[in-house]
Amino acid sequence: RAGAFERAHGGTVFLDEIGELPLELQPRLLRALERREVSRLGGKGPISIDVRVLAATHRPLEEEVNQGRFRADLFYRLSVLRVDVPPLRDRRDDVPSLVRHFLGEGASMDQRTLERFVGHPWPGNVRELRNAVERWRAGAEPITPAPHSTPQTVAASLDEPFLVQKERLVNAFEQSYAKALVEVSKGNLSEAARRAGVTRMAVVKMLTRLGLL
Repeated sequence: RAGAFERAHGGTVFLDEIGELPLELQPRLLRALERREVSRLGGKGPISIDVRVLAATHRPLEEEVNQGRFRADLFYRLSVLRVDVPPLRDRRDDVPSLVRHFLGEGASMDQRTLERFVGHPWPGNVRELRNAVERWRAGAEPITPAPHSTPQTVAASLDEPFLVQKERLVNAFEQSYAKALVEVSKGNLSEAARRAGVTRMAVVKMLTRLGLL
């Protein structure tokens, strides 16, 4: 059956989180872009395509290239016209307009809540804002604590060995962090990886180990 590039012939393909593409798959994408053709699995031959490609990532791809995690040839093939989108915390004036967009016509938010939204740093950017609007619409607390927030002080006891207490605290933190991460990202592993600042595979391993996947 036709894949994404074939179906988009004459139009646009949007590749979200291109920085998460495994290194072993990157040559295939590069080949499709260079040759402007794809092949179906089990197909008889190549199929010519004419598509515009948009790619997005939160990762610094230049650094990924230097670290050997992203192919330089693919990076330069994609980096024709570059647009840097600042995080939502640096463009708070956009928050009211985005809130109105997510609410849709005929709905409005009270001024006090809107002021809270404008003052929030939105570490999850527009995705987090959209989820907060949905929670507010459902009557729940719209702004949840960031996954990395932890108590400033921890009770310690000299009745147990240091390593025993440390392991227990680390395990409790991982459980709390992972549960908050899953909730905020609504089970989207790529979004969870973006929020945590790790690879998607690292998130899968963590959630599997903690019995959350």
